[in-house]
Amino acid sequence: MTAPNDPDQPGARIPCQTRKVFGFPVAVSSVEELSRALAEHAPEAQAPCLVAAADVHVMTLGVHDPDYGAVLEKMDVVCPDGMPVVWKLNQGLSAGERAAERVSGPDLMEALVRANAAYPELRHFLLGGDEEMLEVLGSVLKEKHPAFHLAGAYSPPFHSWTEEDRRAMREAIASSGANVVWVGLGCPKQERWMAEQKELLPPAVYVGVGAAFAFHAGTVKRAPRWMQRNGLEWLYRIYREPGRLLKRYLKHNSLFVWYVLTGR
Repeated sequence: MTAPNDPDQPGARIPCQTRKVFGFPVAVSSVEELSRALAEHAPEAQAPCLVAAADVHVMTLGVHDPDYGAVLEKMDVVCPDGMPVVWKLNQGLSAGERAAERVSGPDLMEALVRANAAYPELRHFLLGGDEEMLEVLGSVLKEKHPAFHLAGAYSPPFHSWTEEDRRAMREAIASSGANVVWVGLGCPKQERWMAEQKELLPPAVYVGVGAAFAFHAGTVKRAPRWMQRNGLEWLYRIYREPGRLLKRYLKHNSLFVWYVLTGR
């Protein structure tokens, strides 16, 4: 069963059908369609529109941790970032129902940055990472996509944030005039920040993109396309960063399989 996201929510006027995964509505769209919808929405946004890219980790954490589940419920769009999530979305499709496609954070970022050529009013903001990373990322995106309009960038402090820190982040976004904010704080921090700050954030499209900053800046190599298409990107990332990712992937991949088998 599909349904559009709730048009009565002030930030959510994005034409997008959804189907449920573990009780959460996930977009049935494509990178091209969603990037176009966001590009059209961003310049006219009257409220924050929050977009989460949900892989296996995000979906299972939403079930396993009720507080994080409440965070996901505040998102205006949840994209299927991960082939297992896509496979779950397409499980038991009826005749004529549309099959979901993967919409990963890095791919969505690439598409929406590229869309600046057709939508010159888009003004992008990079939030997350250190200053060196942000400088490299901005330069790489501008070199690859000359129409890219970088309105601003901000590297938040690495200590636990105070209310003053949070206010400084909001003010940096507001003063830049950005209408697309790329939030590269890592999961689950970026989604928590967006949800907690939703009522205070300046109007814009906010997209949590995790490792996309490192991928596009070239500091971390992304898995080959054939691994991405076959749901093996997680294995490649474990190979590249075993100390940081092995435990996380083993835990959440196992939980995902368990939730599927038990009809969650």
